[in-house]
Amino acid sequence: MGAVLTLEDITHLKMLDRLKSDFIHTISHDLRSPLTAIMGYVELLERVGPLNDQQKQFVRHVQNSAQNITSLVNDLLDLGRIEAGFDTRRDETSLDAIVRYTLDNLEQQIKDKKLNLLLQIEPGLPTLRGNPIRLRQMVDNLLVNAVKYTPEHGEIRVELRSEGPQIIFEVQDTGVGIPITDQPHIFEKFYRASNAPKGTPGTGLGLAIVKSIVEAHEGRIWLDSVVGKGTKFIVVLPVFAALLVPAA
Repeated sequence: MGAVLTLEDITHLKMLDRLKSDFIHTISHDLRSPLTAIMGYVELLERVGPLNDQQKQFVRHVQNSAQNITSLVNDLLDLGRIEAGFDTRRDETSLDAIVRYTLDNLEQQIKDKKLNLLLQIEPGLPTLRGNPIRLRQMVDNLLVNAVKYTPEHGEIRVELRSEGPQIIFEVQDTGVGIPITDQPHIFEKFYRASNAPKGTPGTGLGLAIVKSIVEAHEGRIWLDSVVGKGTKFIVVLPVFAALLVPAA
């Protein structure tokens, strides 16, 4: 009877990961200027003179492609800032207000797909100590994904409740689900589920950003998914510590 202790030096892996992050961050910054120029000149084309239908179609393709790259660059820069710990802003924030705000913005998309939205928010929820911009980004990504991957006439359940010193945020859909082999990688950068419907827009960074935001707020996130039945994301965040101190 005994024990075995295995040690492995991962310094080189950490260095490679840092170099990769620095490279992506630098390239993202360098891409912003030419993208801005492309968008500007494309918008000026119609002011120079009338375009025929085919030319207008080409212009729309260029605009859509440039916008997709811009979204990718913005996501990369956001992820870099979060992972580097630059987002130090912390305010007393109401997560239920953020959830309602995001759902209001998605109302038309939900109606267009004829989705059934079930919203359950516990009254009198405690506040969080966090960055309201990043928390809204987290909520946006999870709810937008639920709407995007749920087919017409499907259902989305959103629940927000407190359990002791924590707030639980759950988003459940009846979409395509995530294969069990993909689930361990779903929060990795640029990773998309193998069964994602063709033509569905996305950069593969949304869930990586969500996970980074959750961890930056000392929280946890995981998922429960079955192919063909849907996916549930569960986020656990600590409430504002000052609220936990009992009155004297």
